[in-house]
Amino acid sequence: MLKKSNLLKIFIAFGYLLFNGCGSTAPILSTPIENIDQTPVKISDLSEKEEQSWSHLDLIKDTIPGVSLELAYEKLVKPKSKTVIVAVIDSGIDISHEDLNANVWVNEDEIPNNGIDDDKNGYVDDINGWNFLGESCNEQLEYVRLLASNDTSNPRFEEAQKLHEKEVSKYSGTRERYSAIVTRLKASSAALLEYLEKD
Repeated sequence: MLKKSNLLKIFIAFGYLLFNGCGSTAPILSTPIENIDQTPVKISDLSEKEEQSWSHLDLIKDTIPGVSLELAYEKLVKPKSKTVIVAVIDSGIDISHEDLNANVWVNEDEIPNNGIDDDKNGYVDDINGWNFLGESCNEQLEYVRLLASNDTSNPRFEEAQKLHEKEVSKYSGTRERYSAIVTRLKASSAALLEYLEKD
C-alpha cells in the first residue's frame, strides 16, 4: 500500500502537470480594436442568390461572413488553363450525364452507328473511345473473351468452355419454359377473344 507521503507526492505531481499543461494556450487572433468599426456590416436583407451562396461570399467584399470562395476563384483561378485529357478505365459511366456530356472526347473521324471503322484504327464506331469490356451489364465477361480468342493454350480456356456450356444449358431451359408460357398465353388470348367477341 502507498504511504500517505508518496500518495501526496503523486497528487502534487499530477496537479502540477495538469495546471501547467492547461496554461499554455495558443494566442487568440482577433480583429484589432481600432479596425472593428471599419469592418463593413450587411444592413439590407440577403437576396435569393446571397442566401443560396452566402458561405462562398467574402466579409470585406460582400459584407457577408463566408469563406471567400468566389474571391479566391477570381484571384487564383485564371481562365487560361491547359486542356487535360483523362482516360477513364471503368464501366457503367453515363457519358450523357449533364456534368460529363460536354467534356467527353468525341472522335471526329468516326461516323456514329454505321458499323464501319471509318478512321481505320481497328475499332468500329469508337465515337467516345474504345469500350474494351462492354457495359456494366456484363455482356463481355472474362470467359467470353477467352472463348472468343480461341486460345486453347490458355490454362483457363477449358474452365471457360465448361462455364459457357453450363450457362447455355441453364438459359436454354429457361428459354424453353418461357416459349411454352408464351404459346399458352397466345392460345388463352385467342380463346378469350373468341368468347368475348371483341378485342
